[in-house]
Amino acid sequence: MDKKKLSASWAIAFTVASVWFGTHVGGGFASGNQVIGYFAQFGSMGSLLFPLIAMGLLSIVMSIYLKFARLNGFDNYKDTFAALYPHPKMEVLFEIFYIVIILAAVAAAVAGAGEVLANFLGVPYVGAMKVVFNLLIVALLVLLSIFGVKLVAAASTVLSVAIMIITGVIVVVGLAKLGVVNDLATKFGVDLAEYTPQTGFSIFRATLVYCAFQCVSIPPMIAASNELNVKGTNRACFLGWLMNGIALSLSAFMLSKWYPLLAALKAKAGEMAAAGTLEGSDLVGFANATGIPNQTVLTLIGIKILLVIFSVLLFCAFVSTCVTLIFTMVQRFAPKLAKFNSEGEFIAGLQNETLRRVIVAVVAIALCFSISLLGLTTITTKVYGYDGYYALLVVVLPAFIWGIPKNRKLEKK
Repeated sequence: MDKKKLSASWAIAFTVASVWFGTHVGGGFASGNQVIGYFAQFGSMGSLLFPLIAMGLLSIVMSIYLKFARLNGFDNYKDTFAALYPHPKMEVLFEIFYIVIILAAVAAAVAGAGEVLANFLGVPYVGAMKVVFNLLIVALLVLLSIFGVKLVAAASTVLSVAIMIITGVIVVVGLAKLGVVNDLATKFGVDLAEYTPQTGFSIFRATLVYCAFQCVSIPPMIAASNELNVKGTNRACFLGWLMNGIALSLSAFMLSKWYPLLAALKAKAGEMAAAGTLEGSDLVGFANATGIPNQTVLTLIGIKILLVIFSVLLFCAFVSTCVTLIFTMVQRFAPKLAKFNSEGEFIAGLQNETLRRVIVAVVAIALCFSISLLGLTTITTKVYGYDGYYALLVVVLPAFIWGIPKNRKLEKK
């Protein structure tokens, strides 16, 4: 097979699309938290359609950047954005988005792991217990960051595949068991909650913001697609749209069917907590029923073996995300604490490499722990959300304003 034909093959395009899928379908997606926050709460019809729209828009934006990178021969996001923006120094605009979303992702993973553990043990993840469980996760991160980076890296691929499979199983089981929703509402003495009203452009805004903060997938896609030509990158983006859009749509549809019960249980538990009657009741484990909704659904359905497997895998996935991203930040920022000349001789800063790495790791973990106390839901809806609004301005719009015209000029050449 010649180079030109190989670079546009569907097989390689699928491999590249899988990088996007793996970045998207991690612990945050598998928990169901951001799926409810951006889609499922608005009802079942919107949950089927708008995830496809969000991933479709992202695939268009991504194809513009990948095409620009291929036409220029770039294999990294820094060169790509520096050349696409009107001035190279404007690349820092993307760096801000990227750093914020990575810090938020680590914080969300800390909060998510803490909440998964608390739910599994039947302890309400609120108040002081939130701090305790998050500190336990941070302690584990410190140990793994020092002694277990290679172990986490080796296990990350297996974890990703396992999470994708178990999430698919949960979607199937959740849809198959919809008949018990009304019975469970009666059992717990709650009235099913209403969906969040689609006032104004709420679901459209959620769709745009979700697409925007998922632009975090662009850098790994640029790096992964360096063996594809323009036709191949278009195929990768098309396959990525199908894979991510269908997975997100099915997950959102399933959770939309369970959302009225989950929201009702959370509200009732909140009322009982305020009245001081929650402790010892059947609702004690549902104080944050929408926090890790997939775990809550499995708890309600009562398939214990599936609940155990999912809880263990999701916990490991969150921890793996934390360690991997912290290691990435250490690799990125530790060298900036020292200056060397062109011959590699030390000039200024901190000469000890280990000390530099420890400082960056401690600062990163401290920042992420502080953010994690906001809770998983607040991080995914607020921090991701505001960074998403920012990404609309500095990533999504520039693709259409500068990316398309520059691609046309390059094609003419």
